Amino acid sequence: MFPEEYKSTLLSLVEAHGEDMKTLLGLFHLLKDYTTEEALVKNFMAMTGKDCKELLKELRRKEILKIGAYNEYLCLSGYEAFFDDITARYSSQPGNLSKYFENAVEEGDKASLKMMDLLLKLGKHGTAGFTQYELIRNDLSETFSPEIFQALEERLIKERLCVYGKKKEKEFLELYQSEDAIIDVKARLKVWKTAKLAEMPVINTLEKEIEELVADARKSIKLWSAKMAEQAGLSEKEIEETTGYFSGFTMDDSSQFITCNMLIDHDTLHIAITDSLSWYDAREWKDFPVLFIVTEEIPKWIGKLGVVFKKAYPELKYRKIAIAAPDKTAYANFEQNLLSELLNRLGISESEIRELPKR
Repeated sequence: MFPEEYKSTLLSLVEAHGEDMKTLLGLFHLLKDYTTEEALVKNFMAMTGKDCKELLKELRRKEILKIGAYNEYLCLSGYEAFFDDITARYSSQPGNLSKYFENAVEEGDKASLKMMDLLLKLGKHGTAGFTQYELIRNDLSETFSPEIFQALEERLIKERLCVYGKKKEKEFLELYQSEDAIIDVKARLKVWKTAKLAEMPVINTLEKEIEELVADARKSIKLWSAKMAEQAGLSEKEIEETTGYFSGFTMDDSSQFITCNMLIDHDTLHIAITDSLSWYDAREWKDFPVLFIVTEEIPKWIGKLGVVFKKAYPELKYRKIAIAAPDKTAYANFEQNLLSELLNRLGISESEIRELPKR
């Protein structure tokens, strides 16, 4: 087939099948070479409510497409420039991500906000043992329901905010947006989440309790701090900080949790406060021992730590993790006096701390 014949055949198919063919070809431009039948059908169905399998068969019959090594649909070799030029024409404009975010905040749509948070954090890459799509699907399905995840996925694709791609072991939902739009919504999400978490009563309670613990620890060595400072060549303040220290609460940019570090005697503890704890954030956290304080409820995946931390680094057995819901319950895979004392002050007695698996 000559190049002009290829181009003419493709355009005649567009004329014959109208908007449906334009939508399908536009997906090729968005997905690049992640154009397996599963990916094309899922996106097309969400966008139009129709199946596109017959259109794909027609494109193959007319020798516009071939099947690649990983079952993806590709244009015939040598015609890439023509195919890219035409598919780019029919690539739909992205939807309004900022408006979607504003509506979710206004409506208190926790599922939409959680999914957007994960999409912005994960991009199209996953982690060892999981594709990006698996992490998002599992997290939303566990926290809400599989039906809610499916409905959100379809809505995001329909509104031209996301595309679904799959090839071989790689599977993802990618935000179909300009870099400026993504940066804008990331900033909006951070501002909203910072304000939301800052209103949580647990922060003021914790701040008061930690400052009291630190003051008591420093008071216990006050009589010897001057002599210890002289012997160590440090200031008295530095000596006191080796016995009791509190960093104060700040927003962590990567996790978007309210965090702090503290030290009492020989015990150190990292604290991370969030509304809900995702698989991804739990896996990616690297400062230990850590106490995750969840203001809504203990994550439902708590009994699946072996699955959640599959192929994670460091491995679960090398992590010290506690997860607590104030005045309710806590889980931990390590014992520490500071942890027990702090949980007690949050309304959780030592007998209410349940053991997490260590591997």
